Amino acid sequence: MTNVQKGAIPTTTDETPSVPGWVEPALDDILATLPIEREKLAPLRASYLDCLAGCGRAEDLDMEHDACRKGLLRALTDTLDLAPAAARTLEQQLEKLELDISAQV
Repeated sequence: MTNVQKGAIPTTTDETPSVPGWVEPALDDILATLPIEREKLAPLRASYLDCLAGCGRAEDLDMEHDACRKGLLRALTDTLDLAPAAARTLEQQLEKLELDISAQV
């Protein structure tokens, strides 16, 4: 396991997808605000990062990022009972993260 900051979701270097280096800490900061155990968030975090890493062509980024975000939000609200207000806030934070990623591609 990699070194993990207090409150960050643990990751393994073997499974870490290829995204800009600043994306994972930014995502960890966003997810750390949720009232959900890190262990429950870890597979959702990994799935979201895999989806972001799979966005290859610049013209597909917006659509694919939207699909990643919607999938993560659906899993959080359905599986982990994330409140609607928290889901809206999370969606806004993820949209900003995705815009920042798109701006660098």
